[in-house]
Amino acid sequence: MTPDEVCATYADRNVRITSRLIDDLVVFEGDSEALEFLGNLLLAQANDKRSCKKSIEPNGAGSALFTDKSNLGIYIHRLPCEHREIEGS
Repeated sequence: MTPDEVCATYADRNVRITSRLIDDLVVFEGDSEALEFLGNLLLAQANDKRSCKKSIEPNGAGSALFTDKSNLGIYIHRLPCEHREIEGS
């Protein structure tokens, strides 16, 4: 499955994850299916031959996958980068 297919599958199942910053920690919260979604998204990106990156955001693309408590998006970047590394990598 591609990352987009993973997102579509779980969005259709009404799965939601909470991603937020608490103190200095990035916290991902959800029921077992929400955490399964996050794991499958990471695996799909690790194996995606089309792109080295995937992002979803609570207020942008992929917003259907986040709860209202979310205040952080998710950016997954596999190295080596197909173009160049992102700043700070």
